[in-house]
Amino acid sequence: MDESLEAFVERVRGPLVGALSLFCGDRGAAEDVAQEALARAWNRWDRLDAPQAWVFHVAFNLARKRARRAQTEQVALERSSTMADESETDPAERLPSDDIDAVRRAVLGLPVRQRQAVVLRHFLDLPTAEVARIMGCAEGTVRATLHQATASLRRSVPVSLEVTDA
Repeated sequence: MDESLEAFVERVRGPLVGALSLFCGDRGAAEDVAQEALARAWNRWDRLDAPQAWVFHVAFNLARKRARRAQTEQVALERSSTMADESETDPAERLPSDDIDAVRRAVLGLPVRQRQAVVLRHFLDLPTAEVARIMGCAEGTVRATLHQATASLRRSVPVSLEVTDA
C-alpha cells in the first residue's frame, strides 16, 4: 500500500466525521463511529485493498447499528414509562428557522439507505462508482436511490431551495 496509515487517517477522518455527522444528526456519535471504524482499519491495514471504501462502509454499518440500538432503547423506555413524555414539544417549535436546518432535517428524514447515498454523493462529492463500492451495491442502484431521495427532498424542503439530481 502506497499510503501510510497515519496519512490515510489524516486525509479521511474529517470527511468521514462530517458525513457521519450529517447521517447521524449528532457530531459526538459521528466522532465515536469514525474512531471505531478507523481503529478497525488499523487492525486490518495490511489486508485492505480499498481502505477508504472499506472504512466508509464499516462506519455507515456501525452508525446504522447504533441508530437501531438507540431506537430499541427508546421504545423500551417509552413502554416502561407510565408518565407522558415531557420532552415532546409543539410541532411548530420544531420547525427549522433557516434553510440549512430545513435541509438537514429533510436529509435526516430520508430512509437510511437514501440518506447514506445522499451524504456520500452530495456531501462528500464522491463519484457514483465509489458510493456504490461503499454501499455494496451496483452503480445503477445508487442512481435509483439518489433519484428517490431527490424526489423525497423536493417534497420536504422549502420551495425557495432547489434540489437537483446528480
